[in-house]
Amino acid sequence: MKSHKEKIDELITLERKNNLLNHISTSFLYKGETIAEKSMREYVIWKRNYWIGTFYPIFRIRFNDRNEIKSIGPELSLNGKLWAIIIISLVLSFFLFALIIPMVEGFEYLDYTALIILAIYGLLVTGVYLVLKNFYRNETKHLMNELKIAIGIENKENIERIENEKKEWTLKNTLLRVILYPFSIGILILTINSIIQGNYLRGKALIGIVLPIAYLYADIYILRKKRKK
Repeated sequence: MKSHKEKIDELITLERKNNLLNHISTSFLYKGETIAEKSMREYVIWKRNYWIGTFYPIFRIRFNDRNEIKSIGPELSLNGKLWAIIIISLVLSFFLFALIIPMVEGFEYLDYTALIILAIYGLLVTGVYLVLKNFYRNETKHLMNELKIAIGIENKENIERIENEKKEWTLKNTLLRVILYPFSIGILILTINSIIQGNYLRGKALIGIVLPIAYLYADIYILRKKRKK
């Protein structure tokens, strides 16, 4: 009978070092490839994300003396961490230089308009963060389950049973949907309106259309699938 390590070896299609350069190339190339860095006691495995090519997880798999899995731990890829730092830096820079500093300098003339702009900007940033976090969490869970099924740790029927037993309308999930559904629809409407007026950049238009539609489709699909069962 094959060990867990031998089964994982059969899944791996490319061997690469777990470094930033290789993760950057993974974001643009190697669609559908299962890539790994191997050592005696640990494999680091990754596969390009279905929805967001940059923010995909890697899995650190540790083995015991019999080459059976001792632990599996997911984390964000190095390229994902780099872009997370870049995006956070840009958001904070804009927040500081375009909003906070002008408000401080014009404190004597500060009115509600500036506070409303600040609140709207904060809501937009929070909304984008929550959507991306939800994507990453769902993709990590999907890839983890896919890996467990391929290795034989779990079977598809049991995973589906566990997923179907999870309650989708908990307080946390309900609050997230109350925030993210209107946010996604609002961003979609604003993007389409900007495209019609001809004053929207192609890259922003792509994000403003694909991201909300992908989130809404994925979440509604899960809810409908569970409702049928």
